[in-house]
Amino acid sequence: MSQNAPSLENTLRISVDKLYVGGEGLLSEIEAGLNNKRIENPRVGFQGTEGSFGEQAAREYFNDSFLELKKYHGFDDLLEAVANSEVDYGVLPIENSTAGDVLEVSDLIVRYNLYIVGEHTIRIRHNLLCLPEAELSDITEVYSHPQALNQCREFLKAHSNITACPYANTALAGEYVSQKGDIHSASIGSLRCAELYGLKVLAEGIQTMQNNFTRFIVISKHMELNDSCGKISIVFSAAHSSGSLHSALSHFAYNGLNLVKIQSRPKLDEPWEYLFFLDIEGNLSDANVLIALGRVLSQSSVFKLLGNYPASK
Repeated sequence: MSQNAPSLENTLRISVDKLYVGGEGLLSEIEAGLNNKRIENPRVGFQGTEGSFGEQAAREYFNDSFLELKKYHGFDDLLEAVANSEVDYGVLPIENSTAGDVLEVSDLIVRYNLYIVGEHTIRIRHNLLCLPEAELSDITEVYSHPQALNQCREFLKAHSNITACPYANTALAGEYVSQKGDIHSASIGSLRCAELYGLKVLAEGIQTMQNNFTRFIVISKHMELNDSCGKISIVFSAAHSSGSLHSALSHFAYNGLNLVKIQSRPKLDEPWEYLFFLDIEGNLSDANVLIALGRVLSQSSVFKLLGNYPASK
């Protein structure tokens, strides 16, 4: 058990008396995370291939200190690998400062019994990449992840003769263009992607917003709780009635907690019902945090603690 575990455990046991029905389960879930520390030299997975921003985020977050770095074609493949202990951690994009949330990742998180144990933010610079012999006038189609295409929408609007073609990943798109060997095809990706796949950089920094950042989350099968954890993520459902969401959110205000983000997503199995994803500043050792979470839990048909982890700088 970590050094802060005894005091945190005492706080939890005092606080559980103030939680609504179901708080004991939340307490047990949190206590399980007290015994876990980051795995040294872990196996780490990311979505895409070499040269992707996911690979960059994984290398930066773990400082290249990993036993193995594995690539996965889809986000669901990566989450499945973490759930099956094929890798210890997975690194996925969750939000971009220009294009917004990566909705597929939000939806998939609900399906798996996994936790967010960290986050890392990187600056994104997109570049137009093509075969060495191609020129801008040759390009009629460009491949990249839908988020990347969205982040470069002004460039694409200015070159209306180029058709945007969504692809699974920026680096996979670069690999595809290289293998396709068609001077009319290009991709949007990183400078490292150009180096890896022998592509020419036709235009640098084509993203619409120069201050363009993507936040990645690090997921694991187990929570890793300590004093440095300053952000909490949860997902819950509110009753389909007037004032239900306001009532749930009011518990955070009453307990002096700051909501960093709120996002709604449809419940895939129930039309016109919604799940709400919340990021909250705080640590699970804080009694007010536990009281607020317990009360939201008691009002929700769906409630999941996604993690308590250090916020990225």
